[in-house]
Amino acid sequence: MGGKLGKSEWSLWRALEDWRRKRHELEPLFAAAGLANEQETLVNRALVDLKRTPPTMPLVSGDPQHDEEELARYREAYYRHFDESLYKVDTLLQLPWVPEMAPLAEAIRAEVNQLREWMHAHPAQRPDFSRLEQLLQHYLRLDHPELPLPQGLLEGRRRLLMDVVGYPLLVQHAGKDPFNDAVPPLSSSAFRHEFHAKAQQYLETPWLHSKVVTHWYAMLGLDAALARKKRDATDQRRLAAQLPRRWPSLSVLLPGFEQADQLWYLSLSGLAFFALFAEWWIAAGLLIIWLSLSIGAHRREQQQIEARRAQLVAQAATMKRVRDRFMLGSISPDKLSFQLRQLDERNEYHDEILHVLLKLHAYDQDS
Repeated sequence: MGGKLGKSEWSLWRALEDWRRKRHELEPLFAAAGLANEQETLVNRALVDLKRTPPTMPLVSGDPQHDEEELARYREAYYRHFDESLYKVDTLLQLPWVPEMAPLAEAIRAEVNQLREWMHAHPAQRPDFSRLEQLLQHYLRLDHPELPLPQGLLEGRRRLLMDVVGYPLLVQHAGKDPFNDAVPPLSSSAFRHEFHAKAQQYLETPWLHSKVVTHWYAMLGLDAALARKKRDATDQRRLAAQLPRRWPSLSVLLPGFEQADQLWYLSLSGLAFFALFAEWWIAAGLLIIWLSLSIGAHRREQQQIEARRAQLVAQAATMKRVRDRFMLGSISPDKLSFQLRQLDERNEYHDEILHVLLKLHAYDQDS
């Protein structure tokens, strides 16, 4: 990849290269960015083979029938000798490559067909491969004068490979290191916005579409939704804020103050004792009644919070089972999307873009 990369970027690029070797479905993405090793190998082999010495003419034995048979075999071997090199060229053109080179690929196919026709019409004669060799060199180096690539095109595609395709890998690596702050926590709103932006960029870049990468993004969306569900199940303040009606207390007015309720009840108790000692019976009675009602309301709210927590924990367990089944390939994208809508009818945890990703294409069972 052109240009200097930072340490983290270099690690991410190495991770992409590792996945490229593991999953051949990613090869078209690298090829579109002008990064392919197999093409260079095939071109070099074809060019070397075209320069090999062809079979030699058989000796004349004096037997016309035998000489005719040997000559026929010689011509067949001569044709096959060069056709094997042309077959390597055919194989090269079947591999993914920079889309802008498609017209050049058609020109190479036409040249190969003409060479085969010429060899049929002129048996046992060496054709002129100079034009084919020149076209192959231009095809590999991406420098045909009639098909100039826009400046920065390949560099931009390589940057997209790292920024968009590498994003799920970046999140995965950041999650393994507690001191890595390359991405926000999965349960945060910042990550939700960042994920949406990256997924939208992926959807808007068709040449990046791959079943493997789509699966990565879908899994990342599921993991983030599960992390938010677990956060809500363990966050006391979030659970309390979800209650429909709350008894007036200091914690309602100051939700960020952890000891608000303890201070509130201590203040009410102190005022009640002071009113009793001061023989303010009406005020003391009202304070005692208010304190009793507050304690009762607090207990009722705690019961409601625990019930809500149990509900969220059960939903998180269901989401975890659905996520694991999808990861193992035992559930189809359409069925997953249907189940997610049942689990999260208001898209509170699963964004709509996740459903768009699941409809992008079907996955193989081993994706």
